[in-house]
Amino acid sequence: MSGGARGLLITYTGRVNGPAYIEIFKDALTDFIENAFGPGNPNWVYMQDNAPPHTSKFAMKWLKDKNINVMKWPPSSPDLNPIENLWDNIDKKLRYLKPTNVTQLEQMIHDLWNKVSCQECQSLVDSMPRRIRQCIKARGNSFSKC
Repeated sequence: MSGGARGLLITYTGRVNGPAYIEIFKDALTDFIENAFGPGNPNWVYMQDNAPPHTSKFAMKWLKDKNINVMKWPPSSPDLNPIENLWDNIDKKLRYLKPTNVTQLEQMIHDLWNKVSCQECQSLVDSMPRRIRQCIKARGNSFSKC
């Protein structure tokens, strides 16, 4: 997700470690970056949380080798990640839709993801200064998502 696009939703079944993480998204990430920012544009930063597959030596080396600038992420800080708000919105809609099996759940998630507008993504990114102020006010503790 960026300020102007939601990106591709990739579903994966199985255990995810560093190599699996990179394998899952490497082609999609390259395409997304070129479409969202233009080929060779260095004016973006990759944002990921501190999940072990994301911070594995394998994943970090791959990102470094591809000259992908990774934002340093504070531990336990989902409040600061715009995509967490997007997933929260999708989760609320899923609770209303009440899927009855995994296949239906996956289809509903993809359908809801494909309905996310560029404006919604931009709004979530634009909310970052407010979120950062809330985080500072909460002295780094959790705060209500906005």
